[in-house]
Parts: sequence; C-alpha cells; structure tokens
Amino acid sequence: MAISFEEISDRILKGLLDLNPAYARNIGLHEEYDGKLPSVHNEALENAATWAKQELAALDALNQDDLTEQEKFDSVLLAHNLEAIPFNFYDMREWEDNPLYYSNNLAVVNYLARSYAPLPERLDGLARHNRQVPNYLAEARANLKPPFARPVLEVAGNVFGGEVRFRQGEVVETIQKAELSEADRAEYLEANRQAIEALQGFLAYLKEQPAHDDFAIGREKYQKLLLRGDMVALPVEDVLAAGERDLERNFADFEATACLIDPDATPDEVRDRFKNDHPSADELIPWTEKLLEEIRTFLVEKDLITVPGEARPIVANTPPANRWSFASMSTPGAFEKAREAYYYITLPEPEWSPEKQEEWLTAYSYTTMEDISIHEVYPGHFIHFLHVQQAPSRVTKTLRGSTAHSEGWAHYCEQMMLEAGYGDGKPEVKLGQLDAALKRDCRYIAAIKMHTQGMTVDEATQLFMKYAHMAELPARAEALRGTWQPGYLAYTLGKLMLLKLREDLRQKQGDTFNLKAFHDACVGNGVPPVPLLRQKLLGESESAPL
Repeated sequence: MAISFEEISDRILKGLLDLNPAYARNIGLHEEYDGKLPSVHNEALENAATWAKQELAALDALNQDDLTEQEKFDSVLLAHNLEAIPFNFYDMREWEDNPLYYSNNLAVVNYLARSYAPLPERLDGLARHNRQVPNYLAEARANLKPPFARPVLEVAGNVFGGEVRFRQGEVVETIQKAELSEADRAEYLEANRQAIEALQGFLAYLKEQPAHDDFAIGREKYQKLLLRGDMVALPVEDVLAAGERDLERNFADFEATACLIDPDATPDEVRDRFKNDHPSADELIPWTEKLLEEIRTFLVEKDLITVPGEARPIVANTPPANRWSFASMSTPGAFEKAREAYYYITLPEPEWSPEKQEEWLTAYSYTTMEDISIHEVYPGHFIHFLHVQQAPSRVTKTLRGSTAHSEGWAHYCEQMMLEAGYGDGKPEVKLGQLDAALKRDCRYIAAIKMHTQGMTVDEATQLFMKYAHMAELPARAEALRGTWQPGYLAYTLGKLMLLKLREDLRQKQGDTFNLKAFHDACVGNGVPPVPLLRQKLLGESESAPL
C-alpha cells in the first residue's frame, strides 16, 4: 500500500526533531523532548546522514501529481532540511573542528524562562538534562580534532562559560527556592553540580588546545553552503557583486545623510554624536518598553502587516548564557503552551567601572535602539514568529529552513519601515538604519572574501573601519566572527532576495500589488528559503539575480 505524504512527512519531522531535541523544546514540544540530549558520537552522526539520504529517496519517489500545492511546498522544505544533514557531516565537518557545534544542545534557560508546566515538573526535566551533560561532552571531546581556529576557541570559552555561570547562579537559586521535597532538591542540585563539573572540564580542555589561523573553507564549500543553507544557486562571484553594490549605495547614502545633519562635520563625528546620546542603565528597559509601543502603533496605523493578537514581548536583561549578544528576541515556538516572549537587552554589569558601563551603553543610543527594535520585535522577529504559530501546515510550523529568510526579513524591515514613513523623515533615524546596514554589508563581503578570496582578518578589519565607521576593536571583533561563522552574510543576503522578490511581484501584479499582502506572505509560510517562497509566489524555480 502506498504511503501518504502525511505519513512520510510526520515520520521525517519526528526524525529531525529526535536529532535536535533542543530545537524541539524551543518550539514547544516539551512532553516528548524535555530532559533529552542527543547522542553526538561520530557513528550516531553518520547514521543520521545515512537516514537523511534514505528519507530523501522516499520523498523523491512520491508522485507529485498526487500532492496538493501545500504538500509540494512542504516536500521541498523537508528535503532542504534533510540535505543539510549529510552536508554538515561530510562537507562542513564542524563536529570535528568546531566546539561550538555542541553548544546549542546544552542550553537550559527555557526550562526556567517559560512557564509551560509547573516549576517542579520543569526542574525535573532540567535535572534529567543535566545528568546527561557529562556523557554528551565526553562524546564531543572524542569527536573533536584540534587544533581549532583561534576565534572559535575564544567564543567557545565565552559560550560554555556562560552555561556554567547560569547553572551556578539562576539554576541553583531557582532549585533552592522552589517548593520541592528535600530529596528532590538534593537530587536536582547534584545533577546540576555534575553538569557544572563536566562543563568546567570541557572549558579546561579547550584552554589546553593549540590554535591556528587557517579558517577559510574555500570557494567550493562556500558555494555548497549557499545552496544547502539558503537554496541560493548563483555563483559566489555574483552573490559577492550584489553585496558590493549594496555597500556602495548605503555608504553614499550614509555620507549624504550625515552631511544633511551637519555639513561641517565628518560622517564619523555625526554618527558618534548620536552614539553618545542614550538612556542610562536604569532607564534602558522602561524606555525600550515605551519605544516598542510607539513602533507597534505606527505599524498598525500604516497597516503594513497583520499583527496577530495583542501579545507583547517582555523586555528583560539578557540571561548569563547569552550575554555575548547586545539584543535578541526569544519568541515561543508554534507548539509552545507558554506564550511569554522575551526581548533581551544586555545591561552593563554592575561591577564594571562607570567608564566601562558608559562605553557599553553607547551601543544602545536612541537611534540605534529604534533600528534594533524594528529588527527584533516590530515587525521583525517577534511578528514573524507570531505568524509562524499560524503557518498553514505542521511542516511549515515546525521547520525553520533558512537563516537568510529569518534574519533577512528582520533586516528588510529596518529599511521598509523608513520607506513607509517611520521616523518622519528625520535624518538621524535614517542614519541609524544605514549604520546597521553598512555593518551587515561588511559582514557579507568579509564572509565571502575571507573564505573564498584570501582576505585576511586585518583586511576585513579595515573594511569594517572604512565602510561601517567602526573603531578598530569592534571592527576586528566583527572580522573575527566571520572566520568561524561564514554564514553571517545572511542578513544582507536575505534582505536583497526579499527586495528582489517584492519588486518582481510588483511588476507582475501591477496595480493589484498590495504591500501588506506581500509582507503577510513573507512571514505566513514559516521560515522557508526565500527561493522556495519565490517559487510559491511567482512560480519561478531558478535562483533570481540579486
């Protein structure tokens, strides 16, 4: 008897979630996946790659004539996610050369942050999770083959160190204050202690490892990364040229906008003037809450996108494990019972000197926070994932198939909101948007050139300093990020693809084109690669030029 698409898609989804229980928890599937860590033994990873190939063959054997239009869309999205597994195992091989590969499964903040079940029940899942950490990290160490790229070691130290600090602080405090039997309390604290000990051992292991500076993955692998990550089949050189054109446009626009504000000052001087105008540490969160309401009101009044319901994110200080990020959005997944969404902002540490706190707060200038909040909340990530909860199928609700779509949508929103009149044409608001765009453009170009054309970290640093108007220290940090995260071009890549799709759809539909309908389609089909969304909206299967 022939197997139905529903049966095969449910089987594949379960297999994908079993391989990534942390992701399953993040989208709200707690009953089945709380307390679980996957095996990361190299044989288990190879078995996963073999399984993915078998399921790809099963999808390929389906009769397309028997499928609905949504099932055809879902089939491509499933295949895209399956193809990433053998690619990551056989080609990228981060399981051997990047300790950060093992970090996501260790995160436990959602056990405490979301009230999807009574606290004792969540703490029981957390304890089961913690008890598996020693074996999980032992398997990771058995896989890893040093030396590692120098920036990878630095970032890994911060990330795994954050997991230690979170368990030492908030986890211990929560267990001690929770209404538990003394036996359960002692058991949960012991499981947490074992996890901390294993994490500290892993950190010590990382500190002992030699480092190297040979980070480039090469053109061939980068071409595959574009295809397997975001379904971009264009030659790397064409992708690079599109980013260089965007950089030139934004750079000229930035210079002209700065001149409008003060023709007697340099663009850097104008930008720094606004950089030093920011809320205090005590004011930052309440001021941001007020700002979000103003942005949301504009969005609703202009009717730019459907805003589902009356939900608001909670603005909060970033948890210890994620304090490498200045600002981020943590939104409940499509299957999450607890509806809390958090807009995390990283406040300066209270023990820092006043000078260091002031330096940190320059990243949260008033104009910068407007741009960041559009990106993270309205109508960026927060609105996007509210729509994901209403996506048309279980496949589109479950799978997030493209970083370029998710980050590209949020980055697109920064530009689109100003096009729609946000900021009343004030040049300082536009300067903040262009400042962020230039940084993303430089990431785009540095990523491709460092990994395919031999650009050095020093040369990439100079790129950020010249075109993104950055000081040397943060410019170098941005350049170093590209050495271990070759996909950090995703922001601009996704924005360019969405702008191209919008223009092509406008040309096709003429007077019937509706911007709100376009935006609803962008976020209403889950997070597929933009070329797949393009195929659905325009009927084109080939990668369009950028």
